[in-house]
Amino acid sequence: MRVLPEPFETLRRDAGIGDAPLCLGITGALLVPGLLGATETVAFWRMAGQDFPLWRALLLQLPQWMVYAAATPFILWMGERVKPGSGGWPRALGLHLLAALVLGVGYALVAAAGSWTFSPFETTRPYGTIALGWYLSGLPVMVLAYVTILGAGWAVYWFVRHRTGQVAAARLEAQLADARLAALRMQLHPHFLFNSLNGVTVLLRDGDRAAAERAVHLLAELLRETLRGDGPDRVSLEREVAFLRRYLELEAMRFPDRLRVTYRIPPALEDALVPALILQPLVENALRHGVAPSAAAGRVEIQARADGETLHLTVTDDGVGPGGAPRHPGEMEPGPVDGAGVGLRNVEERLRVLYGTRAGVRLDAGREGGAAASIHLPLERRGPQGGDVGPGPAPGGPSHA
Repeated sequence: MRVLPEPFETLRRDAGIGDAPLCLGITGALLVPGLLGATETVAFWRMAGQDFPLWRALLLQLPQWMVYAAATPFILWMGERVKPGSGGWPRALGLHLLAALVLGVGYALVAAAGSWTFSPFETTRPYGTIALGWYLSGLPVMVLAYVTILGAGWAVYWFVRHRTGQVAAARLEAQLADARLAALRMQLHPHFLFNSLNGVTVLLRDGDRAAAERAVHLLAELLRETLRGDGPDRVSLEREVAFLRRYLELEAMRFPDRLRVTYRIPPALEDALVPALILQPLVENALRHGVAPSAAAGRVEIQARADGETLHLTVTDDGVGPGGAPRHPGEMEPGPVDGAGVGLRNVEERLRVLYGTRAGVRLDAGREGGAAASIHLPLERRGPQGGDVGPGPAPGGPSHA
């Protein structure tokens, strides 16, 4: 059933407000001046030494205000149809004033009927005279009630419309961000898979069947985690490091006795939230550019520290380094499978989608040679109920300090 004019009806449907709650809301709002009027009537007569029962005062005051509750759709319709157009403000104000005076007739007739019926004091005045008295004395109230309903109705309309627009925009923005993050994670999956399969291929080529079987088992566990469709966008740092331990155990099979990994993760930061798989591309970059090119043993260090409300994650290696000068991730040269370039640009884009300008990634020369890839992002904690999923602690793993 259509109760309000079309703009309000559309807004009501969008907000999910039913007819009954709408009518109750309008009625409840107009009961307020009726209750105040009844209280005023009782107080006035008692100050004059006359007893005026509250129930009579309510029956006298409330019905006349229900006239405006019933007229609210008409008042809002007038606000929609009568606007300063070609006729200008004088015509619009004149029509609204005329509408207020016409509605005042209904107000006066109902008020006179209530006074005639429920007043405890007998009167010999005709009903018409009582109605005229109510009309003339109530002119200011009639105009004020009309203007208040008109202004309040349109104020609520624009407020709800604005809020609805904000919610819709926020929902759309969240959906776009989710879609972008999903696309970025899907971009990472084949890249990760190709590099891991390459490690298994190396083991098979070298005839190390036991290591190859262990590598396939680790790869299955890693893929189960990375390819699950309902995985969270953010996990605890503890989970992220547990994933890296499995990944590095797999990679250590490619570099027997050549890979040393150090973890410097304070226990106080293990519940910090980080984007899932955010460190794996940095570690892979360290292995590829730091450990793989050298015949000597290589070192990779994974460190986390907090600086106020900022979390810093750093992956360093002791390899050849990026030429001794800081370089932006986008300036990295892509490898055979678009490794370093795609991986670090992926990290940078995911951080931008999740945190905007509050997070970033950079690649610098290490202080003792090699490279240092670092991420900074807002320090946020995992809730009491956890809220993330990921692999458990990995058995064994590469040697670490």
